[in-house]
Amino acid sequence: MGDVKFISDDGVPSSDMRSTVPLQISSSQSSASSPASPSSRRATIIPVQELQPDSTSIQVALECLSLKGSGQEGMFRSLAIIFRNAQEQEGSVNLSSGGAELVWTSLQRADASSRRGLQDTSALRATRDILEQMLWNQSHLLVDAAKVLADASRDATWRDPIGDTGILNFFLGVIATGTATDQLMTNALRLVGNTCGDNDANRQRVISDNNLRYIVKQLENPRLLSIVIPVLYNVCSDFEPAQRLALSDGVYLRLIEVLESGLLASTSSLSYLCRLLDFFEDTFNANDSSASAVEVLFRAASAPDLDVDDRVSLVDAAIAHLKHEDYQRHMVEFDLVHVPLSLLVQWYSPPRASPNRQISSADILTPQLRDTGEEEQLTLMRSNIIQVLSDVSAIPEFAAKYASMELPLVETLLGWLAGPHTQLQLCSCIMLGNLARSDSTCLAMVSRFAVHENLLDILKSSSDTQVLHSVLGFLRNLGILQANKRVLGEAGTVEIVSRFLSTDAITQLSHAATSLLRQIINGSINNISSLLSSLSMDEESPAHSKTYLSLLLSLFDKSDDIAVNVEVSRVVAAVLRCLHSSQASSNPGLRNKLLHRLFSLHPSLCQPLSMMVTQSRWPIIRSEGWFAMALAARTPEGSAAIDAALQQVEVFGALEATLHGDSTLLAALPRSPTAVVSNAAESPESMESRPSADHVAEMRTKDRENAMVLVSELLKNRGDDMPDVRRSMFEDLLNGRE
Repeated sequence: MGDVKFISDDGVPSSDMRSTVPLQISSSQSSASSPASPSSRRATIIPVQELQPDSTSIQVALECLSLKGSGQEGMFRSLAIIFRNAQEQEGSVNLSSGGAELVWTSLQRADASSRRGLQDTSALRATRDILEQMLWNQSHLLVDAAKVLADASRDATWRDPIGDTGILNFFLGVIATGTATDQLMTNALRLVGNTCGDNDANRQRVISDNNLRYIVKQLENPRLLSIVIPVLYNVCSDFEPAQRLALSDGVYLRLIEVLESGLLASTSSLSYLCRLLDFFEDTFNANDSSASAVEVLFRAASAPDLDVDDRVSLVDAAIAHLKHEDYQRHMVEFDLVHVPLSLLVQWYSPPRASPNRQISSADILTPQLRDTGEEEQLTLMRSNIIQVLSDVSAIPEFAAKYASMELPLVETLLGWLAGPHTQLQLCSCIMLGNLARSDSTCLAMVSRFAVHENLLDILKSSSDTQVLHSVLGFLRNLGILQANKRVLGEAGTVEIVSRFLSTDAITQLSHAATSLLRQIINGSINNISSLLSSLSMDEESPAHSKTYLSLLLSLFDKSDDIAVNVEVSRVVAAVLRCLHSSQASSNPGLRNKLLHRLFSLHPSLCQPLSMMVTQSRWPIIRSEGWFAMALAARTPEGSAAIDAALQQVEVFGALEATLHGDSTLLAALPRSPTAVVSNAAESPESMESRPSADHVAEMRTKDRENAMVLVSELLKNRGDDMPDVRRSMFEDLLNGRE
C-alpha cells in the first residue's frame, strides 16, 4: 500500500493523519476545477446545521437527535434531516406514515448507538431504499445525502457496512448512468474511492460487472479529474485484478491524455496519476498508448516544481515506452531526442533547461545542492535515461538522421564531452559513439571536430569506469577508419591507453583498451612503431628495454580472462601482419628495425599465438594464429621464436592435427591453461556469430596451407641448426608422412 495522506473536508491534512492509511478523498478536491454551472450551484452542499425545519415534526426530530459530533456520529442525524426534507419539501421520498416513523426511529437509534461508539447498520439498509427513490425522482437533495455518506466512508469502520448494505453498488450505478450532475458524480466518486481504501472486498465490488470502466470514462470530464484520479488510485492500489481491468478499459491512454492536457499541473492529484503510472509500468501494452506518449511524459517530468518521486515515475513511464522500437523511431523521426537530453541537464543548470529548446554547448552547468536521498534518485534517473538513449542512438534511423553532424543535438553532445559532469560525458560518448558508424561521420568527428582530443583528455583524467569504457569504445569506432589511425596515434593514444594495461586495471577496461590498440595498429606501421617504443627514454632505466607491447604481453601472462587474452593475441597477429605487408616493404629499414625490436625485446611473444592455435572454441581465431605464426617464421629471429613455441607438446600436436587434416584431433585439442572463461565476456565481439560448416571447412584448408608454409620456413631458416631427429619430424610433416 502506498504512503497516502488523510485529507480533511477542507483539503488540509488532518492532525491525526497516519502515514500508511489509504488515500482519503475530500469533496474540496474538485472544487477548484472550474466555475460552478447553474445546475451545480443549486446542488451545492449546505452544512447540516444551516438547514431550517419547516414543520413541527422536523423540529422534534432535531431535538431528539444529537446536534453535536461529526463523521459517523453525525451521519445518521444528517441523513434524517435530508430525508425529512426530501419527503416533506420535495416529495421525492414517499413513505407511509408508519413507514416514515420506522425510518426515523431507525435513524435515531443508529445515531444514539454511534454516540456510544457502537455500529448499527440496520439503518443503512433502509437508507439504500430511500436513496433509490431520491434518484428515481431526481431529488436535488441526493447530492447532500451522497456527501454525508462519502464523508462517513472516510472512517474505515464504515467501509464494510457501506459495501455490505448495497450503498456502494447504488453509487456505482449512479456513476454508470453518466447523466449525474458534477456535484452528484463528485460525491459518488468520493464514496467509491473512500470505501475502497485498503478494502479488497469493496474493490472487488467495483470491478464486478466491469463497473470500473464507468469510473475510467469520467477521465473525459475535465471538471472531475482531481477526484477521479485519486479514486482510481484507491481502487487499483495493491489490487492487481483492478489494475488489469483498468488497463483493458483503456485507462493508460486516458492518463497520458490527462497529462498532456496540463489540467493537473501543480495539483496533488498529479502525484496519484504518477502512482498509477507506476502500477502499470510493467504491464501496459505499448500499442494501446499514444504515439506522443514519450514526449508528453518527458515534458511533464521537466516541470520545475515537481516532486522528485513524481519526476522519477514520469521518466520511468517514458523509458518503459522507449523499450519498444516504434517509440524509438518516433523520437528520432520527429527530432524529439533533445527532450530527454534537456531533462538530463535540468538539475545541473540554472536557469533550468526548457524542453522546448535545444541545450547549447555553451550553457554553463553548475550542480544544484539537494539532500542525499534526492540526489541518489536523480542520479539513478539520469542513468536510466542514458541507458534508453543508448538504445535509441543504436537504431539505424538515428545514424541516418544525425550523420551530417550539423544538427543542434550533435552540438550539445559535443559540448558535454568537454564539460565536468560524468553522466553527461557518459551520455555523449555513448550516443556519439553509436553515431560513429560510417566512414564519413568518423572522418568528420576527427578531422573537423577533433572529438578524439576531448576523449583522450577524459582518459587521462577520469576515474569513472562507465565513462572510461564508453570512451575507449568510441575511440575504437573512430580508429577503424584508416585515415584516422595516424591522427589517433600522433595524439598519443598508445601512451595514454597504456594505463589500462596493468593487471590492477578493471578487466573490462583492459579488454576495451586492448581492442582499441588492435584497431589503431591494424595496417599502421607508424602506430606499431609507437607500440614498440620504449617505456622510458633513459637508457639506464629498466623500463628502457620494455615497450607498450611488453605491457600487453604481461597482461596476457597474468590475466585469466579469455576475452582479454584473445585480444592481446590478435594484437600480436596484427603487428606481424602489418610488418609483412607491402606497406612495410616500402620502407625496409624501418621494417627490419621494428621486426628486430619485436623479437629481441619480447621473448614471450609467441605465447599468445600458441594460445590461438590450441584453443578450439573459435575456428576463426585459430586460423588467424596459424597465419601469424607462418608470417613470424619468415625471418631468422621469428623462426627461432616459433621453433621454441613448438617445443610445447600441445602446440606441436595442434600442428600435426592441422597438417594431417584430422578433425577429431582438432576438436580434442586442449585449451590454453590460461583460457578461463570470465563473466565479463565469454567470446571476442567479432566472434559472436559462428561460421557455417562450409566456412569452417574452407578455414581448415587454409590452416593446413599456412601450417605447411610455417614448417617450410622453419626448415629454411632453422633446419641447419636443428637436431637431426627434430628436422626429420618437420620434414615428415611437410611431406605428409605420419
